[in-house]
Amino acid sequence: MSPFPIDPPLPQDVHRLLVVGGTFDPPHRWHVRGAKAAAEAAGCDHVLYVPARRSPLKDAPQTPAQNRLAMLRLALEGEPHMSISTFEIDRGGTSYTVDTLAALRHALPAHVEMRLFIGSDQLRSLDRWREATRVIDLARPVVVLRPPDTLESLRAAGVGQSRLGWIVPTPTDPASSTQVRGRIARGEDVSGLVSPRVLEYIRAHRLYGSSSP
Repeated sequence: MSPFPIDPPLPQDVHRLLVVGGTFDPPHRWHVRGAKAAAEAAGCDHVLYVPARRSPLKDAPQTPAQNRLAMLRLALEGEPHMSISTFEIDRGGTSYTVDTLAALRHALPAHVEMRLFIGSDQLRSLDRWREATRVIDLARPVVVLRPPDTLESLRAAGVGQSRLGWIVPTPTDPASSTQVRGRIARGEDVSGLVSPRVLEYIRAHRLYGSSSP
């Protein structure tokens, strides 16, 4: 197995790569739209999703990794400039961004730059990340503003410009996976939040308290 598996493999002409981590439980439309907006703003020509086995700052995902990975693949169908790595899932244990970025940096050609996709809510907790300074050195953040955050509110909270990197306005009303799970459990419509194939998978596997179709 490759030390850093990527499927589909990165094109040879990639020069700047946007790395998107998360549990993707489930992956929703904003995971794709937000990453596209961030990639465009930062001049990235490819996006790499790295689903976590377990995030150190979140409760353990309730959905098995193989289900989350299957849904993410469905969510990215038809997106030619997006790939997935199972590096963190294959490795097991808690997923630390600094370890993933260091391993990816070692695997990539020297000319490929890395950028890290994060929401403004994550930016506020960056000091809690393992080796946060090294994370920024490896892949400067591309920050997508999520309500109620604004550039002014981040600066007022003491977030320095060196950490801000690129600031991207929210491309659409951003849902969260927590909201999607809650709506599914209550039997509410989520067709505008997840792709049809992902919703079909959720129902077929009765995830998040959903009923079979």
